[in-house]
Amino acid sequence: MHLPTIILPALLALTSAAPADLDTRQRQERDVEMLYLFGIPGISSSGNTANFIGRGTVGQCQNFPSFVKGFKQANPIDGFTCTLYFESNCKGSALTIGPVNPFRASGERGGGAKDPVIESWKCSRIAKNP
Repeated sequence: MHLPTIILPALLALTSAAPADLDTRQRQERDVEMLYLFGIPGISSSGNTANFIGRGTVGQCQNFPSFVKGFKQANPIDGFTCTLYFESNCKGSALTIGPVNPFRASGERGGGAKDPVIESWKCSRIAKNP
């Protein structure tokens, strides 16, 4: 038996496994729950507020659906930090929120001012300490 006939298939198996692993990780980063919005007004006929779960691809910009015209509170899901943008396509002024500093609308904080509309968001995973 020749050594090259044994080594070559083993090397091919190793080199073809790496792209498959990468593709699996990329698929796992899509359609991930990353952000909760609470108290979305005006979408219920009963006058109650609604909630929203932000799902998408980790690290990519997401525009809020048209029914999200405001909300009382935004919390990233454990393990994420999120940036909320005041313009669509993650442009303009932004506010970064994390597990210990969620967003609360002015009315929730006791102020009377109206908050600007937040139109888009992007979340990334929090790096874990080794």
